[in-house]
Amino acid sequence: MMNQTQDRLEKDFHNQELVLWHPHNQKRSLVIPGVVVRQQENQVIIRARIEGKVKEIAVSPDELVER
Repeated sequence: MMNQTQDRLEKDFHNQELVLWHPHNQKRSLVIPGVVVRQQENQVIIRARIEGKVKEIAVSPDELVER
């Protein structure tokens, strides 16, 4: 079984990489396309269209999948 440090290293995202965001806290199943702005230690800043507006938001790497 992998520990969290190994898991985090395997989920590196790069600037301008296209991703799909799967929010864990949503009651319904949403998939939101986005672009990586930067990755920080425990989160990834992405740019995505939410409620009709483009926003930069911090999300967990576990909620992202490369496109």
